[in-house]
Amino acid sequence: MDLILSSKKADKTIVEVEGVGGYYTWSSTQFPVLSQKKIAAGLLVLQHRGFALPHYADSSKIGYVCEGECIAGLISPEDHSKEEVIKIQKGDALPITVGTVSWWYNGGDTKLKIIFLGESSEDYTPGEFCYFFLTSAAGILNGFSNELIAKTFHMTETESEKLVKDQSGLNIIIKVNEGIQIPNGSSSAKRKFVYNLDGAKPCVEVKNGGHLSSVSSKNIALLGEIGLSANGVVLEGGAVLGPIFTADSSIHLSYITKGSGRVVIVGLFGKVVLDTKVEEGDLFFVPKFFPFVVEADEGGIEFFSVKTSSKQVYGGLSGGEKSIWEAASPSILEASLNMTPDLTKSFKSKIANGSVIAPPSTA
Repeated sequence: MDLILSSKKADKTIVEVEGVGGYYTWSSTQFPVLSQKKIAAGLLVLQHRGFALPHYADSSKIGYVCEGECIAGLISPEDHSKEEVIKIQKGDALPITVGTVSWWYNGGDTKLKIIFLGESSEDYTPGEFCYFFLTSAAGILNGFSNELIAKTFHMTETESEKLVKDQSGLNIIIKVNEGIQIPNGSSSAKRKFVYNLDGAKPCVEVKNGGHLSSVSSKNIALLGEIGLSANGVVLEGGAVLGPIFTADSSIHLSYITKGSGRVVIVGLFGKVVLDTKVEEGDLFFVPKFFPFVVEADEGGIEFFSVKTSSKQVYGGLSGGEKSIWEAASPSILEASLNMTPDLTKSFKSKIANGSVIAPPSTA
């Protein structure tokens, strides 16, 4: 398999405004697997009072707050009469459907960083999210004549000319003037659309090892519609996640939010297809059915992953009650692994007492 399965930090700057923020992506030149497998990633960074203007995109994704907090506005393509305004913070995962109009505002005192991961099967540019801005110099209004805009919005041509002219000086990311009051977030909307992976009860938690939290259609119904789910993983220094694999033909795209470590992926016929060091800001991709391991460096590692399935279906090859080894009959293990009965019994016992996350070895 001739695939590049990991990538360093985003190499393509879509927009960057000094003191306000920027939006960055991974190009298919640096990370061709994105276009090959029809997935995409983008990173939004906003400083205090930074504002990403209203836009919609050609694909569905999940936004994860790596750092800071913000107010987000969403207008569903199925109901343009209502704007959902949501306050989100570090650890929050928020799904955004294709065609949903959204805006993002950092009203906090610290930097905001949101990673967007999702599928791009219907994208105009494979492997990249394509955005359509309602306003700004890059906005869609600039494509229509003053006469058409005047008729559409029931304005005079003088008014429509001013409307378009006022957009010409706007970037797609701006700093909001002090006098403008951005709406407050709705708690009911947050309960409906947002899941905090940092604060949720972990699916797996191991003392001195770390924890794994997940969000799927069981938690947010919208994920069932867009066919995505997500994980948040925290590994303490020296701990290991895996080996595990996606058991439902889905693929797995991850972004390192903090720390560093090692990723090993094994492909067909036991061939190692990736063995590399990763650190904050990097991406790595796991093909369907390929087992992988993440090992934390001394300082630990944290990463956010999106899976192209609304369900969390994994095959576990490490310890715990969900391990395939634990489920297999002793005689099957004895024959398959060419072990003695005593060693097979010991192996199953160790597997049963283990977990998908292993703390550092004390041996």
